[in-house]
Amino acid sequence: MRTGVFLDCLRGWALDDALSFLAQHNVQCLEVGTFGEYVAFEYRLDDLLADGRQRKELLNRVEAAGLEITAFGCYGNPLHPDAGRALRQQNLFTKTVELAALLGVPTVTEFAGCPGDSEQARFPNWISILALDDFAKILDWQWSERVLPYWERAGAFCADHDVQVALELYPGSVVFNPSTLLRLRDAIGPVVGALVDPSHLFWQQIDVPGAVRYLGPAVHRVHMNDSQLRTHRLAEVGVLSPVPGADWTERPWVHRTLGFGHGAEFWKDFVSSVVEIGYSADLCIEQGDPLYDDADGIAKAAALIRSIAPSN
Repeated sequence: MRTGVFLDCLRGWALDDALSFLAQHNVQCLEVGTFGEYVAFEYRLDDLLADGRQRKELLNRVEAAGLEITAFGCYGNPLHPDAGRALRQQNLFTKTVELAALLGVPTVTEFAGCPGDSEQARFPNWISILALDDFAKILDWQWSERVLPYWERAGAFCADHDVQVALELYPGSVVFNPSTLLRLRDAIGPVVGALVDPSHLFWQQIDVPGAVRYLGPAVHRVHMNDSQLRTHRLAEVGVLSPVPGADWTERPWVHRTLGFGHGAEFWKDFVSSVVEIGYSADLCIEQGDPLYDDADGIAKAAALIRSIAPSN
């Protein structure tokens, strides 16, 4: 299997330097974010859509380094109750799908989003437990009035452009575990699938290889991203603790370099599960460990993947 990297983990690098570094570590594939000021550090999204010469230049630079763009990522909240914010993210998603189609990139990654609790809502309302009657009513309203109507349109747009969408199973979004992903996929169709990032499944206590086997062909993309539970904080707050990422020492879980939260034996089982279901895209490294430099973490992750993934 091929190894990929989420290019935006090296934000601040010059593009050619980043490509050279990744090639040196036997990385073959890229996921490129479109949600910042620049795409691939040096290009603007609207310019890439309008100018075929810029698209060709980007592809030539990537290919000259021996790499391939296999996904574009535009993570945000297309269901935000603030209509302006929702529209901006929906437009970004639309443009990202259009760019993927122009460049022959098969997958766009995104969050499913999180609506408010009513027409008058100002802020998202993530319902993860039905302890009170109101929660069930809110969840039903969200899916019938916001989630399904938007993703029916967005899914059709993707299908028209021959691009699939991989939704990250992400707490805070209405799609955060295998069952919510399949609920949306069953309603919209196979153009919608999962981005399986184990880091956010670990702290939900989800059996990650089991989840992969359960999702089967609904797995559209895989991120190689580790996390670690911090047991001293679990005793105090559990896993649901709204501590900012910058205050990671106070969080009950933290992103780790691949292999530093879960050892090689876990990752062997995980990679075996994605091979078992017929997944053929790349294993994409996402690095966010506060204890390791991004480049160092990517190098360590790539070495681990080389040691355990099938060579074909």
